[in-house]
Amino acid sequence: MIMSFFNAADALPFAENITLLSDGKEIVLTQEQQTDLKDEILNMFENSRTLPAFAVVTDEMFKEDVQSGTFVSLKFNQVMEVEGLPFDEIVFKVVPEYTAINLLRGNKGAFQGRCIHVQLEENMQSLSEKIQEIQTKAEVSEKI
Repeated sequence: MIMSFFNAADALPFAENITLLSDGKEIVLTQEQQTDLKDEILNMFENSRTLPAFAVVTDEMFKEDVQSGTFVSLKFNQVMEVEGLPFDEIVFKVVPEYTAINLLRGNKGAFQGRCIHVQLEENMQSLSEKIQEIQTKAEVSEKI
């Protein structure tokens, strides 16, 4: 079953699992951290607009891109669709000053095809700060 949405923000509440990718490494989050991050992501996407995207991703490009920087991965338990573009995972790069992002679409473990472009109402500063807070706590818990 494919669930279709007009705007990317409408699909976000259906994310089942959220992870952070930082410089090519996956940071596993507690359920509480996932909830906090999901709330921040939903706030960031509030009043956003989904627009046609010209960007295209290949699996090879995706694997190279996530080697540097911070990315958020949202995994869904079913195939979702926005603007006719199916996915079961979306990943986006977090850069505090960005006000528009491309959602990289994954489907069955591979990233391929057109991205979903989202114009945000504000920048990603608040989300970036939440991620830094989570990463700091994760680093502290690893040292204990």
